[in-house]
Amino acid sequence: MRAGLVTGKGQFELVEREDPAPEADEVVVAIQRCGICGSDVHAYVEGWKYSPSVCGHEWVGVIAASGQGVVNVKEGDRVTGAIAPGCGRCLECRNDLSQYCRTAWSDYAGPTGPTSGGFAPFLGLKAERVIAIPEGIDTDDAALIEPASVAFHAVRRSQLQVGDVVCVVGCGPIGLLTAQVAKAAGAGVVIAVEPDETRRKLALATGSDIAVAPGDELRGVLDDLTQGLQADIAFDCAGIPQTMQQSVDMVRRGGSVCLVGVTGQQAQISPIRWISKEVTLNTSMVFTLEEMKATANMIFDGRLSVAPLRGDVIDLDSLGTTIDDLAERRIDAVKILVDPTAG
Repeated sequence: MRAGLVTGKGQFELVEREDPAPEADEVVVAIQRCGICGSDVHAYVEGWKYSPSVCGHEWVGVIAASGQGVVNVKEGDRVTGAIAPGCGRCLECRNDLSQYCRTAWSDYAGPTGPTSGGFAPFLGLKAERVIAIPEGIDTDDAALIEPASVAFHAVRRSQLQVGDVVCVVGCGPIGLLTAQVAKAAGAGVVIAVEPDETRRKLALATGSDIAVAPGDELRGVLDDLTQGLQADIAFDCAGIPQTMQQSVDMVRRGGSVCLVGVTGQQAQISPIRWISKEVTLNTSMVFTLEEMKATANMIFDGRLSVAPLRGDVIDLDSLGTTIDDLAERRIDAVKILVDPTAG
């Protein structure tokens, strides 16, 4: 089979991989859709040492084959997936840190993980990494369960309290979804902070209370809304170095920032401003399968709106060009999906 991989800075290849066959504890998923994640684009732009197993991790598909020991799903089930539960044996698990299990992380994004991700017709992986999803979710919408779960986990990791004034910095898919989850979790006012006018309009259409450009416009809105106190919390979803300090600057003394967007570049900060404000900093990465189930249910019952974020569905032959177009900002789609069986 052909699989799409980011192989270096500015390098994308369609490579040949063996069709996977399941071991006793594994399944093979026939991929229906896979979203292009911002981290796929960042890896292409910045030249990360990018794990093949996470190049195309926003996938949904159907169980095509399963090993004899698999009991949690069956052939024909529509599934999505992420990192497995803790193994119970590694150093992290034995120290009550199972969410950081080194075995699970290795199977997800390390040397024991698959040799390709969802940019391929088939994906073989451990069965404990997948969950069945509600039948009523549209297949294209189901491809956004994974990024929506990132937002769900970020809000849980954060210091958000009911009634808070919340800034969400960056209105890409993760930012737009984080704004919705924050609102569902009880945020009093959600302010989307985004320089692009089209994305600000999309933020308002998907539930943000206010959408403003960064800089003077944001400062004016916060001054009016909080009488100069500033926001209680900011979610930095932009994934660029500049917004880390900006996010701290827009919260009040004693406020908090949750870093969600990913970049491999160095960021310049002003430690004295962080310390003098006694800001709490949280970071968020991936999510649990239980959080993924909860997120799928929120999409199913309409508490999360994902369809407005979706754009074109492309084939594998168009994937390399599309990633380059996103990297060079020749297109500004929020979420593009790949059908690896098309063409």
